[in-house]
Amino acid sequence: EGLKTKKIRRWLGVALNPSTQCNYTTTNEDFDTKHSIKRNEQIRGRLFADRDYHVHLGGAIPPCLISQWIEGGHLSVEDEIPNLVAISSDFSSRNDKSSRKNVHEVPMISVRDALVQYREVNHSTTRQQRDANMFLSAYSDPPYPNLPVFLTLYRAYSKRFLLHQNSKTIAGMSANEGGLIHPKAEVRVSLPPPNESHSLEWIEKESCLAYASRALEEMIHFQASLLPSQRLVITFPRQTFNVNKNLDYFFAFLELLRSSVDSKSHSDYIDPTTESLTSSPKFPWSKNNPPAFDFAGQPLPLEQTLLLLDKLRSIFSSSEIFYHHGEVCPHIEFSKRVKDTFELLPYVNRIGHGLCLGLAILGMNPEIGNRNCDQIPPQLKASIEENRQSAYDCLTKIAHSNIGIEVSPTCNITLGGAQSKEILRKYVQEFLSIGVDVFVGSDDPAFLNTTLETEIQLLHGLYDTRDGKKHQF
Repeated sequence: EGLKTKKIRRWLGVALNPSTQCNYTTTNEDFDTKHSIKRNEQIRGRLFADRDYHVHLGGAIPPCLISQWIEGGHLSVEDEIPNLVAISSDFSSRNDKSSRKNVHEVPMISVRDALVQYREVNHSTTRQQRDANMFLSAYSDPPYPNLPVFLTLYRAYSKRFLLHQNSKTIAGMSANEGGLIHPKAEVRVSLPPPNESHSLEWIEKESCLAYASRALEEMIHFQASLLPSQRLVITFPRQTFNVNKNLDYFFAFLELLRSSVDSKSHSDYIDPTTESLTSSPKFPWSKNNPPAFDFAGQPLPLEQTLLLLDKLRSIFSSSEIFYHHGEVCPHIEFSKRVKDTFELLPYVNRIGHGLCLGLAILGMNPEIGNRNCDQIPPQLKASIEENRQSAYDCLTKIAHSNIGIEVSPTCNITLGGAQSKEILRKYVQEFLSIGVDVFVGSDDPAFLNTTLETEIQLLHGLYDTRDGKKHQF
């Protein structure tokens, strides 16, 4: 029943707001002629870089903390990473659909294997020094050899109980002290999966309400750990929350959060498992200051999360909702990812990365690889043009709907999606020329060895075309 409102809401949005309609079309020559794309001159793309608009707490742990955790015995190269699967490099190189259908069943590699694959490390005499050298090597210059290595190290370094205990240090450490999070950052923290906690394991058969209560306590804790100028973005990992997994837990969390936001007193948080009040820390959200949300993690077909998006938007109509979309994802066809973006628009305020739109608007398709033009079948050439037109139509709709795209240059280049700095700059310029607002973020500055200033520099010199003139950023 909830999904029935999606098309109604989208239709009403167009019917009641004529400015969102796109009544003009373009030819292929419009795409091939640089900066000649037709657009409404009142709509211009802006580049927002006054804060870090996309950074994950677990991806911003400063090296000095990693050294302390190794000395304390909290991190080891012998650690195994449970409850996580990733796209294997063996699968990503295959074109046969049947070989990719079980791509999510590929287990994550061990931390030791990830570090060995990532970089050859000089072994020291002591085990502790060896571990320190190997772990800190992941903070050296990218790129990583493949996505499983990156994800393995991310999970190994960002153990939840360590994040919980050190969140205030990670968020509040200044750049002079080695900190990596901007003082006005929008910080993503993932909702914990069932049976995972910062301290003790949850009871296996605990109710969804108990899961939700514990998760809300954690989110309140993390928001309280941030600086007053920083904002928590509650993040739902798609591998944990989708139509096939943990729906009851997801709905219980939303209802608990809604009732807390709607309650008269926001200085107290009601714990439904004990029916008692706790005033420490203070409940951070209200109707005038609603929570923000994001969907991230393992890419899944969009239909597996649309129900969750619809429920979230129906409960928190005034909240900002973000969605990672169009990332490296060989098990979902490229053209489907481009077209699926239209389905996101009724729900989201910003799209994370949007790589599929960037590549498509340039007439690129990662499934083709490096084949020469004469080696591409006519049918595939036609699909490239279809994707490009779909991307243009979608970006135009995004521009008219005041939806932004978050761009994390180093991440997009390092993990292979954008392929090169030149390609990334080219498609970001297309976003701006069409009228799309671009929000800059560092994503995982620790593992990508970057800062917000570095990300801004990578986009230096891009411009919009107000009044037919170039205005550089």
